[in-house]
Amino acid sequence: MIAMGMNPKGSYYGWVGRILRVDLGSGRIWSQDTMPYAKDFIGGRGIAARIAWEELKPGIDAFDPENRLIFMTGPLTGTLAPSSGRIEVCGAAPQAYPKTHYTRSNMGGWFGSELKYAGFDGIVIQGASDRPVYLWIEDGKAEILDAKELWGRDTFSTQKYLLDRHDRNAQIACIGPAGENLVRYAVVQSRTENAAGQGGFGAVMGSKKLKAIAVRGTGGVRIAEPERFFDLCIATNRALRTARGRPPSGYRDPEMARKYGAKSAACSQACPMDCGIVYTNVPGKVNRGIQKTRIQCVAPLFAGAERFYDWKIGREAGTELSALANKLGLNHWVLLLGVVPWLRECHRRGLIKDLDGGPIDFDNPRFWTNLLEKISQKEGIGKILAEDVPRASEILKIGEDVMKSLYPAYGFPGHWDGHGDKVNPAFFPLWIVSALQWFTDTRDPFSSGHGYTSWLASWSRILPWDRLAGVGEKVYGSRKSIDPSYPYEYKAQPAIWEQNESVLKDSLPLCDNLFPFLYTTQTEDNYARVMLSSGEVVEGKSIGYHLFQAATGLKLDEAEFRRCAERIFNLERAIDVRNYSRRREDDLKIIPYFETPENIIGPSGRLESLDRKAFLKLVDEYYELRGWDLETGIPTKHKLEELGLKDVAEELHRSLS
Repeated sequence: MIAMGMNPKGSYYGWVGRILRVDLGSGRIWSQDTMPYAKDFIGGRGIAARIAWEELKPGIDAFDPENRLIFMTGPLTGTLAPSSGRIEVCGAAPQAYPKTHYTRSNMGGWFGSELKYAGFDGIVIQGASDRPVYLWIEDGKAEILDAKELWGRDTFSTQKYLLDRHDRNAQIACIGPAGENLVRYAVVQSRTENAAGQGGFGAVMGSKKLKAIAVRGTGGVRIAEPERFFDLCIATNRALRTARGRPPSGYRDPEMARKYGAKSAACSQACPMDCGIVYTNVPGKVNRGIQKTRIQCVAPLFAGAERFYDWKIGREAGTELSALANKLGLNHWVLLLGVVPWLRECHRRGLIKDLDGGPIDFDNPRFWTNLLEKISQKEGIGKILAEDVPRASEILKIGEDVMKSLYPAYGFPGHWDGHGDKVNPAFFPLWIVSALQWFTDTRDPFSSGHGYTSWLASWSRILPWDRLAGVGEKVYGSRKSIDPSYPYEYKAQPAIWEQNESVLKDSLPLCDNLFPFLYTTQTEDNYARVMLSSGEVVEGKSIGYHLFQAATGLKLDEAEFRRCAERIFNLERAIDVRNYSRRREDDLKIIPYFETPENIIGPSGRLESLDRKAFLKLVDEYYELRGWDLETGIPTKHKLEELGLKDVAEELHRSLS
């Protein structure tokens, strides 16, 4: 008998077949078989959730040695699938509020691919060392090594040290001083700009005294149907690059490029896009030296993008500060969409008058350097700001209303939800879907859930609403899903579809800025499709499924594949219910953010307010569609059993009785 996903010689397709296990407390290293998890939970976020269900005890804190720090790739990691270098990082998260709970983060780059080439689909780390250590992995072997010489170094210096010591072709995930000092939004950093940012998993590494994981692999990933897989990758790349009628690229500042040189760069292996810009030879404005770093995503905001902020430190200083935050291991999103806006508003109101006796001057690069250093070292007020805004507001007993305008729920600042930071007020009612995505998540959903609000915000500048509604009918089942004339009708369906799609992207994994591929200017109806060399046409929303099938050889139909996403989402909900007593009343804590008619900090000014009564009806509809109890928001035993989670159903409902 041939095991699923395995060829007759014993080599797996898509997966490489082993998960590395490390106990830092005892020093024990072993491995386990990936394949018992693979068919039902795919990889990445899915396999991590199953391991978390089996091993995380109820109420476990992020800094408990028995918290699991899970790095998990998927069956497409390390292949030619577009953006396939990604890896998921999961566990009980320090950033979560009001109490730590299980959630996930996501990182691009090349680390995940190298891990697979070294023979492992993932790493599960438990226990805590009594001294600084790092993990060295090479072609199926792993060892725990002393990190005394690394402790205290920044992320760039750490990576250089390990590359010099081991192999210049190794890939490294590490922490900076912020992680060592347990800053609640410390990142896990790879290269100069790749990070598992949200959640604070850098602090989990710090609590375990784990400075870095360095990996070198010379193996590969076998593909079940290589010709079809290659055809899919080439056709998808071509369609993605021409979707808007031009090749995409990141924002390149013309003056910076002229003065210092710049080149476009992808942020992950096999990605056809150039979303990042690498600036070279940029002189430091605070510290002497030349900056060379990649700028992408939220990083340009350090220079004070005119649309959002009005500080004027200049592009050179902004580049330096972006690199400094990466070196220290601080989350840009939390800093620039949470901590700094809150601090500015509290300063404007006279609630915070200085920074440990020094002036607060957002136009002065030295103020910024001082602020970032204090946070990463937890010195002075930096010790409070290192707790993130919800806890800082609670400790200082100031700025609670400001915090609530920035943080929808769970300790994560909002972005791309359509109600505040990046979309104008006219975008109501489509942010009702964003509210539904937020209300049952465990974190900011838009690391892998951009596919509705932010994509519509972008494409509505290119295509008329009737065309967008036509695509909505094909994807979500009704034109009402994207028709602004129906504020509270047919909004639960796209929210659930996008949440499930988010799970799939995080489990394969694939980049959220590329998938799902739904809109294009290159077809008559503007619905994305790709044509293979054989003449076969694949719908854009189904590309992930076809890549998965061709890579692994599993003969799941698309309905079964999407059922995996529903299974994983319900399993994550079960973890939250059993371990952290999540209930309907916790879900509804997002309502005040979306009811707020004015965004205190953001650029949008006055906003539409959510209609609580209408939204609560949508909540009931959402729970019914999910198969959850209307009063508690707990998945019913019948739903869990229907999804093949009988053991979860029995344990969960036994724990509730």
